[in-house]
Amino acid sequence: MYPEWRKQPFFELHLAWLIQGPRGYDLLFKINPYSLYKTREEALEAAKTLLKGERLDQDPKVGRNQAPVLLSPEDRTRFLVLLESGKALVPLDRYALLGEIVLVEERLLHRAPFRDPSNVLYSLEGLPVRLLHTPVNDPEADSREVSQGILQLEPEGIRVGETFLAIPGETPIEGLAYEDAFFHLGEGHYYLYALSDPTPPFGGSEARG
Repeated sequence: MYPEWRKQPFFELHLAWLIQGPRGYDLLFKINPYSLYKTREEALEAAKTLLKGERLDQDPKVGRNQAPVLLSPEDRTRFLVLLESGKALVPLDRYALLGEIVLVEERLLHRAPFRDPSNVLYSLEGLPVRLLHTPVNDPEADSREVSQGILQLEPEGIRVGETFLAIPGETPIEGLAYEDAFFHLGEGHYYLYALSDPTPPFGGSEARG
């Protein structure tokens, strides 16, 4: 297994506004996009940066919701003190601010040319996959299924079931090992993903690399 294929430990920062419901707090909206950090300290610093002002609106990458209440300096201080332990929940009128820093294991996107045996297509070799195509000149078009079947890699390209797709050696292949791969060829984008997850989540066989 190549190092780029392994899951790695990260700290995920999750911030959200909650609203009081009949059975407790319900999610109002998620504040920040999916965010991973190498250390707990980096995640906490990111939270401090987000809470510098009195308004904690939703990040535009997630949505356009505005904070239901303003944060006082005391609210921010109390929230960050609690977050240092991993989780914070601060009630504010009928709302609450939730924060969590959670240790997770995730694979990172890996990019390598097709001729490089570390490209993520090799991690999917021998697995049942689905291959989709989207035309470049019509990005709003729905993806079309090209084929389903066992993925086989050949020097000149890939074979999915009965379908062969030629891929030049310099073609960049990007994706998450054991999960998916995407690449651009000619007039189209191709996306391929595993129909099952056969790998151990962390470490595992060293059959490659």
